[in-house]
Amino acid sequence: MKKFLGNIERALGIWYPDPEDSPDDTNPAVVTAFRMYVENRLGSAYSCASREDRKLGEPDVIALRNADEKRFDIVTCYRSQMFVGADGEAYLPWTTEETYKKLCAWEKEEGYPVYVVIGLHGYADVPKFVFCVPLADAAIDLKKSVLSRFEKKKGEPLL
Repeated sequence: MKKFLGNIERALGIWYPDPEDSPDDTNPAVVTAFRMYVENRLGSAYSCASREDRKLGEPDVIALRNADEKRFDIVTCYRSQMFVGADGEAYLPWTTEETYKKLCAWEKEEGYPVYVVIGLHGYADVPKFVFCVPLADAAIDLKKSVLSRFEKKKGEPLL
């Protein structure tokens, strides 16, 4: 049912407002769909809480591993494409320097590990690639060579 609704929303232009435009990675429907994808992918092994009303630089999902109640803070980020840098390597700009510094401060202050879960290509509810990068390794412009170390294949746990 969820996949069917996703197809209807794409057909209505929620995902790609204009065929001539690049996908809008800041579209609230895309943000929500990817966050829900991440929560569903974590599955029954985790209890999740979405933080929709949050300040800049705060994670948008809090996940508790049910087995040991270990907490993980998660920043979800869907992007439709990568870019090629001056050095010829593909990179992914996922945040700003200001937000990154605030996330680092959050991680230090709260004392829980923060992970950046990135969906790339495909659609927000069915990304082609998924990466789970510890915040310390999540440079503002993530190079493909770094991202590839953190790829999570289908069926593989995110955390």
